Amino acid sequence: MNHKKKSKEESINRTKSSPGPAQACGSKRIKEASGEDLYKILAQSSQVGFYIMQKGQFQFINSHFREYAGYTENELLKMSPQSLILPEDRRKTAKNAIMMLKEQRFSPYEFRIVTKDGRIKWIMETVMSIAYKGRRAILGNSMDITERKEASSRLEELEALESSILDAIPQAVLGLHERRINFANHAVKVIFGWHREELIGKSIRMIYRNEKEADTIGRIFYSSLEHQRTYETEFPCLRKDGTEILCRMKASRIGEKLREKRIVVTFEDMTAQKKAQEELERSRQELRNLSVHLQSVREKEISRVARKIHDELGQSLTALQMDLSWLLGRLPADNKNIREKMQSMSGLVDSTIESVHNITAELRPSLLDDLGLPAAIEWQAADFQKRSGIRCQAHIVCQKSPIAKELATAVFRIFQETLTNIARHAKATLCKVSLTESAKELCLEVTDDGIGITQWQVDAPRSFGMIGMRERAHLWGGTVHVRNAKPSGTTVRVLIPLGKGVR
Repeated sequence: MNHKKKSKEESINRTKSSPGPAQACGSKRIKEASGEDLYKILAQSSQVGFYIMQKGQFQFINSHFREYAGYTENELLKMSPQSLILPEDRRKTAKNAIMMLKEQRFSPYEFRIVTKDGRIKWIMETVMSIAYKGRRAILGNSMDITERKEASSRLEELEALESSILDAIPQAVLGLHERRINFANHAVKVIFGWHREELIGKSIRMIYRNEKEADTIGRIFYSSLEHQRTYETEFPCLRKDGTEILCRMKASRIGEKLREKRIVVTFEDMTAQKKAQEELERSRQELRNLSVHLQSVREKEISRVARKIHDELGQSLTALQMDLSWLLGRLPADNKNIREKMQSMSGLVDSTIESVHNITAELRPSLLDDLGLPAAIEWQAADFQKRSGIRCQAHIVCQKSPIAKELATAVFRIFQETLTNIARHAKATLCKVSLTESAKELCLEVTDDGIGITQWQVDAPRSFGMIGMRERAHLWGGTVHVRNAKPSGTTVRVLIPLGKGVR
């Protein structure tokens, strides 16, 4: 039994070790092929450039090498290999090749060649020492990596451009992945006091005042960016030194959808700007409060002067007129010269009394205090027509409930300023006035058929009349709109919300 088993195993081993017909044929070709033929067979089957160089001259070049060099085989066999290499790369290329041949370098080296048509291409190469035709030769394997180099160069340029753009942005820019910082620009040092290297890989929690606020703004950003590309808000942040700042933050998702929670956020320090705005607003409000006070004092003084003129001067003139009438009644009938003089004096007193009435009415029409704004508007419109010669049509639609005295004064002064502007600048022949009141607002509209007004005239910093009108309306939460009317002229529309006091 053992003898039979041993014979069977020997038979199997002989079968395994014996080559088949195909193997025998292949082995025969390899054995029959010389070293020169073997290199050529390998070169033609290679997908890279392949050459053999001996005594400083090419002995063999495969098709891939000829293709990227642009020369024919005969041309390459006649030329010096060094002449293919870009002059500034020749010394370094020779040094790398020698190191590799001495087995002091094992990684491929790169250099540039000049093709037949003058183009520059990047080549990656390895060399080794071989025996060719019984003598020492160099076997080179090379690959055209121009496209890869150009793509890498473009990528480096793009990255450099992106880095330059990021560093040119005055706002701090942070890239986040799962709320961890994966890139930052140099402005984070200005905004937050951190070097960007200190932030990379850290939680965004570092720039917020506490964990709760960090979670709050994180939820806001990620929930908003699920449905929109960008989101902007203002939120308190914290500098490295512990100083609290207010930042305007604008977040944008990276990509079309927020799949991996990758976002980029810009931070702009608004602390100084907000403080300046608050200071400006406070100063503006103080000036408006001062304006309210001055206007109130002015109106009271005007009313006091108007009453004093009406009461004291008016009464004195009336008494003087009565005395003149008394004297005129007691003069002899034949004293013609004295009677005419007395009559002239009486007429002068009458005209003075009329002037006093006009002055007091211009200072503060009694109708405004006695009968209210609608009656004062109608009277002012009629008086304007009488003095200027410009037809003035008034249309009043107001409820019976009286308008507050201070509000009535403000609207009446705006109306007076509007009429003054028409008389001075409009060159109009007709003026239409409308005063209407609804449950929500009081509306005064004045339209003329004059030459119109430009936006520059409306917004001019020295248009004190327009500024005064806007400020009077603003004190009551109202607005003044000035526009050109069709076909010509100007419309001034004043809207005052009812139920609001001076702010």
